[in-house]
Amino acid sequence: MRCNFSKSIGKEIVLQDFIDNYTACVELDGNEEIATVKAYYKKILQHLNQEFDCDNVLDIFEELATYKISLDVPYTIMSNEVYGLKNLLISNINGDDVNRDIVDILNIFQKINNRVAHIYLIKYSKKLISLNTIRRNSLSDLIEKNLIQHYESHLLWLSDLAKHILDKSKVSFPELDHNRCDFGKWLHDEAKNIIKNNSKYESIAKTHQHLHLFAKKIFDLLEKNESHIVITYLEKCELISLSIGTELALMDQILINKQITKDTMTGALNRHSLASVFESQYELSLATSNPFILAICDLDFFKNINDTYGHIAGDILLKSFVDTVKQNIRNSDIIIRYGGEEFVIMLPSINKRKGKQVLEKIREAFENNVITFKDKQVKATVSIGMIEIKPQHLYQKSFLNEYIMIADQKLYLAKDNGRNRVEVS
Repeated sequence: MRCNFSKSIGKEIVLQDFIDNYTACVELDGNEEIATVKAYYKKILQHLNQEFDCDNVLDIFEELATYKISLDVPYTIMSNEVYGLKNLLISNINGDDVNRDIVDILNIFQKINNRVAHIYLIKYSKKLISLNTIRRNSLSDLIEKNLIQHYESHLLWLSDLAKHILDKSKVSFPELDHNRCDFGKWLHDEAKNIIKNNSKYESIAKTHQHLHLFAKKIFDLLEKNESHIVITYLEKCELISLSIGTELALMDQILINKQITKDTMTGALNRHSLASVFESQYELSLATSNPFILAICDLDFFKNINDTYGHIAGDILLKSFVDTVKQNIRNSDIIIRYGGEEFVIMLPSINKRKGKQVLEKIREAFENNVITFKDKQVKATVSIGMIEIKPQHLYQKSFLNEYIMIADQKLYLAKDNGRNRVEVS
């Protein structure tokens, strides 16, 4: 199919407007990547501003979509660019054959959108299967499994769903009834006695039901040319599945915390548990694609407090710090006494921005905390070094020391920058 509506479009206006404005909503790293994407669009616009073969434009968009996928640019952003370019071309149409040219543009961009969506759907489905294999392997490496073991069945279910999308097959399709899949059977039987929080249970059950509703929509569209809708539903399925895994992982972490030996003086978890707790948290984060926070805290000028008020006052202040931390974290969060006046805090399923907010809240609360010892008021501040961890590889024993070292470097930076502050890697 050959088209020509170049006489109806202000060539320089469209080219300049699109090249100047579309990058504002795209997160790309480095000038090289931005230049490459711009070169693709410049080539596309050059085709559209002369008589062109529709298949050639489709092929360029396919190359661009493949490049975007390699940069982990989401389908939504790519599809918005296609939509924006279509609207920009239509808005610049003028001349005697406006209606015909608009129809041509709409028809061409429908094909473009279908081609881009199809490429994204194939790549995304394959990537999802690969990621779920890593997630399941991370779960199998867990030393202690409680609720999270039931999440594994839905990872298998989700991978099976992606395989059927790739094959465009409805034969032996993954279970669509939320009551009859393996996870659903457990959820409506044993889980009722295990998950004591009724609102939490109802939330998971409702979320799980929504997951299967999206799978039903995929089933209905599977043999139709609706890749742009199917990929949206598949993304929803993955997000919902991960949210269920996150809830189970947080509940598991609470159970694990209750079983670990605690430091008798402060009530924090014992340092001997650090390696196993960190490994479990890493594996759970990898399985649920959630970042977590590792922070090292050190009480400022603690030796001066011991020298001035005595070791008993120092011990009371250490316990006061742990109490302050516990008042400002969730039950699933972890505080471990690392040694002396140093503590490790782990915050599961939380990103850098929110993690820093929690640590700042702890820092400020401790700064305002005052204990009374022998009619004297004693207070201190805390310096904190923090790192956000985004697991991508199966766990290795060297990881703990590597991350501790990075957090420790940030702690020293906090000390050098005046203490009583949080420094983030």
